Amino acid sequence: MLFAHRPSCIKRLLIIEDDPLTAFDNEHTLKLGGYDIVATVDSGEAAVAIMAAEPIDAIVLDLGLAGHMTGREVARLARDRGIAVLLVTGQCPEDGADIAVACLGKPHSASALVAALRAVETMTCKNQAPRKVSGLTTFWRPEAA
Repeated sequence: MLFAHRPSCIKRLLIIEDDPLTAFDNEHTLKLGGYDIVATVDSGEAAVAIMAAEPIDAIVLDLGLAGHMTGREVARLARDRGIAVLLVTGQCPEDGADIAVACLGKPHSASALVAALRAVETMTCKNQAPRKVSGLTTFWRPEAA
């Protein structure tokens, strides 16, 4: 097995990616990493419908999407619903800390994608600083205990 399976507070994922090959690779990698993929969609409109209908722990979001909604709009809606946001995009935006927990740059390896989600879990569920992950920018702000 590529990745060891372990319990996680982030289990149910929504992948939002407009490139079909990247979406397929991300879905395959994250399934092997032990995550439940609720859906993989290519537009903000489809993502919002899934978030309204299904419990989601985190989203893996590319900022460039099909449809009329932007990735930033989707990220803000997810954040407002208490869903952790991992941006996976070519260049992390300057306002990344306002819309996401972390940003993983493209291109990335399969192991970096899983490690990035583990880092998001460490920050959001354990309120701890994550280990360094190649290509990952984190926006961790510790919560008061």
